Amino acid sequence: MIFPLLHWLSSALCTIQSGTESNQPLQGTSQLTLEEDIASYLVSGVDRFLLSQLDQSVSKREEYWKRDFSSTTNYAVSVEPNRMQLSQILGIRDNRIPFKGLELIASTNQPALVGRGNGYDIFAVRWPVIHTIHGEGLLLVPSNKPIANVIAIPDADVLPEHISGLIEGVPSHSQFARHLAESGCRVVIPTLISRKSSEMPNHISKREWLYRSAFELGRHLIGYELQKIFAVVDWFSAQSQDDVKIGTIGWGEGGMLALYAGAIDTRIDAVCVSGYFNSRQEIWKEPLERNVFGLLTQFGDAELASMVA
Repeated sequence: MIFPLLHWLSSALCTIQSGTESNQPLQGTSQLTLEEDIASYLVSGVDRFLLSQLDQSVSKREEYWKRDFSSTTNYAVSVEPNRMQLSQILGIRDNRIPFKGLELIASTNQPALVGRGNGYDIFAVRWPVIHTIHGEGLLLVPSNKPIANVIAIPDADVLPEHISGLIEGVPSHSQFARHLAESGCRVVIPTLISRKSSEMPNHISKREWLYRSAFELGRHLIGYELQKIFAVVDWFSAQSQDDVKIGTIGWGEGGMLALYAGAIDTRIDAVCVSGYFNSRQEIWKEPLERNVFGLLTQFGDAELASMVA
């Protein structure tokens, strides 16, 4: 059996060699003749294709929306599939842990009350979210009955203490959590994952490292941080018996989270976004952890804003 096989292989190789020597292209093909580096040519072509797809995504988005403007209720129902799709691509699939109250962070050396402002107290708090993930930050409680419940979200690497006025580092007029508390709002300020370099050998940021890890599990860093916000919304909703409104406000990464939160959760009545709202057609120039698979197919910032209750 081995000799016929060798004879066949020998004939095949001779045929291939003969075809190669003739230097004739196969039927239906043409020779590839490039003066430039083929690898660079390939990368440039991919770049042009992807940029074209980004440009076309704006005009194609409308086919994914079936808005009904006949009433507020009908509109909310009509965009519900879009909310579900947004939650899906952000990896928001895990059930949150219910809780009755925020945990006060205290020790024999440090009480939970970490400061007092003009008409409000500041407490260090944490709360369960999903699995072993907890949220942590500050709770600002006004002396009188709250006029609103607000989640104030700082930029990454801006601490809750900065925007509550406990420590220096943010100008007084930009301490929006403090201003809200002084106006009579009850405010929760979550701590965001830092942009500082991780201890990984390539020194990527902590946010990017978590983004990469979460991507492999069908989750997203944005989704995890949104779950921390939604857990506070759960608590606010359970606490508010007098129909006190719920709002989110944020700057930078906090503005991004405030916008996403308002687009997904209809219990959020008002959203304030600063330092983020823009066109996302050049999202590839932004930090990698902002990348969401398939986002621009349906959603730009304008579409997200259109879903805010």
